[in-house]
Amino acid sequence: MGSGKSRGMSNIILAVLIVLIVISGVGGYYAGYNSGYQAGSSGMSEVRQEGYKEGYDKGYAEGYQAAMKEVAPVLPNEIKIGCIMSLSGDLGPMGQEILKGVKLAVEEVNARGGIRGRPIKLIVEDDETSDQKAVEVAKKLVEVDGVQVIIGPMTSGSLRAIGKYVNEKKVVTISPTATAPYITTLFPDDYVFRTVGSDTLQGKALADIIAKRGYKRVVTLVLNNPYGVGIEEEAKKIISDRIVLSIRYDPSKMDFRSELEQVKAANPDCVLFVGYYQSGKVMFRQALELGLQSITWVCAEGVYGEPMFEDPMAAEFMSIACIGTRPVAPIGSPSYELFAKKFKEKYGEEPPMYADTAYDATMMVIMAIAYCGNYSGPAIREALKIVSQTYMGATGYKIFDENGDQYLQTYEIWGVVKEDGKYKFVNIGYWP
Repeated sequence: MGSGKSRGMSNIILAVLIVLIVISGVGGYYAGYNSGYQAGSSGMSEVRQEGYKEGYDKGYAEGYQAAMKEVAPVLPNEIKIGCIMSLSGDLGPMGQEILKGVKLAVEEVNARGGIRGRPIKLIVEDDETSDQKAVEVAKKLVEVDGVQVIIGPMTSGSLRAIGKYVNEKKVVTISPTATAPYITTLFPDDYVFRTVGSDTLQGKALADIIAKRGYKRVVTLVLNNPYGVGIEEEAKKIISDRIVLSIRYDPSKMDFRSELEQVKAANPDCVLFVGYYQSGKVMFRQALELGLQSITWVCAEGVYGEPMFEDPMAAEFMSIACIGTRPVAPIGSPSYELFAKKFKEKYGEEPPMYADTAYDATMMVIMAIAYCGNYSGPAIREALKIVSQTYMGATGYKIFDENGDQYLQTYEIWGVVKEDGKYKFVNIGYWP
């Protein structure tokens, strides 16, 4: 990692680069104007006025054409960015918070004149934490609104559901939260990107924590969806010899006593848990009722967030039994501190999880459009790869590999404590 000073300088250089890109389209006009003016002005004194007029007209025309060629095809007067978030359903509370990161980036750029003088119009759709609904709203964004880029969706299942469609339509889709490893294999080198690390890494992180803490009897209790199964499969590569029982649960049941009785019967010293807010609160409340708080629960980031404390029993269980991981910016990142400052000034709160990766996804798309000067999926796709090589975002360097995945990801290890009658998440370490 470079020093804070070098990173700051990189940001300044990049900002200057973008300004130059945005204004470069008018360069041809001035070049033509000057040459025309000089040609006219150098005429004989008795025809100076005619020469001036001829030079001006010729210079203006040639310069205008040159400028148009530089930015062709011309960007639309209003640049649309589509956004698919889970604003209701199991992930509704999380999605409403993550959306703030997207809005912050758009408002920040619009306040400075938009992209090459064109305002950004953000079009937000709710997929209701449903893969089927995600397909429906993706088609609406593309076929009705005419967007060439989409931020989201949040879940890996929804990203998989729309992946084939956006690739056929050549619409850039960049998720700030979808982490399933199979996204890489299903959609290599295409229009699907993500600004968060694959769960190939988080599965390793969770398994490594379990192994290093010396747990011998592990039950995996995970959502029966790509997110839960993906993490479980990666963890098994490291701790398969410690796993005594695997349970994949249906979150729509909202009653998990039968699964928890199986956990209790297996007599584990650790549970690897992957869930979401709504089902997670029920799971933890019922686990406390069944006396499972003496077992350590190592959790993925789907249950990280203040909404988990809305149920006092779930909060109490977490403070006794749970630790977990969540993706974060590199330790001590000045770019994250700048983002957090802007976020707090705007919303009066610290940035929630994934608001930073959502901000980065949006800002990278904006920069890609500015870079290529072309509102088309194929052009934005290629520009996004270039922009990623120099972009220092809220979550650090966001370099994409050949499959649109992140090269790097840091994970915070968290716990829950109760102080002055209130529950809160605390940092207890990092991985790796």
